[in-house]
Amino acid sequence: MLFAMSFSADLPPAGWYSDPAGSGGERYWDGGDWSQVTRPVGGMAAGYAPHQGQPGGQQSPQNPYGATAYGQPIHGGGFTPQPVLAGFWWRVLAAFLDGLITAIPFGLLVFFALPGPIGELQQYFADSFNSGYLGTAMPDTPDAALAVLSIASGLLSVIYRTVMVAKLGGTLGQLITGLRVLPTAGQLGTPVKWGTSALRAVAAVAFGQVPILNIVDPLSMLFSARKQTLHDRIATTIVVKK
Repeated sequence: MLFAMSFSADLPPAGWYSDPAGSGGERYWDGGDWSQVTRPVGGMAAGYAPHQGQPGGQQSPQNPYGATAYGQPIHGGGFTPQPVLAGFWWRVLAAFLDGLITAIPFGLLVFFALPGPIGELQQYFADSFNSGYLGTAMPDTPDAALAVLSIASGLLSVIYRTVMVAKLGGTLGQLITGLRVLPTAGQLGTPVKWGTSALRAVAAVAFGQVPILNIVDPLSMLFSARKQTLHDRIATTIVVKK
């Protein structure tokens, strides 16, 4: 009981504070967690009636607790409110958009860079069609060609993820949906280092190629307090929603 009372005393009171997700506005802190409601600095959010000591229309004073960036101490307490973590469906949408955006350029790169394996695959499909039409034996699956193409696609995906996260803080799909990748021990706006970004990309692509793990990896964030996937935990990163 004493521990709980002591911990509660360190929490900032409910009110409007600088958005820890880095939107440039303010986000409402309900005394225990961040809400999804934001507003311009000093202005009321449309259709939202603050509570717990925030009468409608009253502008809250400047944040007496100082900056609330992830991992940065605040004045007079030692408690740092967490940024708004990205939800499961936002990350699914970002991954879907990445797939749409990269499908054509990655496909063209592989097509022109690896004419041999591409030719083997085309011949396999042609022979398979003819065997069904003529009633002849099915051709052998070109396993070696498929392996080469899979590795090439994986390398392109690793390069794409590594560069985008290290340079811009997220892939194109994440940037479009307002998601950003951060180091768990860093502040908002702190870039992910190249080595961390590469490790995260390799883990994500590798898990995506392995049956079962390609399902467990994204679903694991549903059972994580920080909404981290397996590749997030390996690279010690989080994903936040701006």
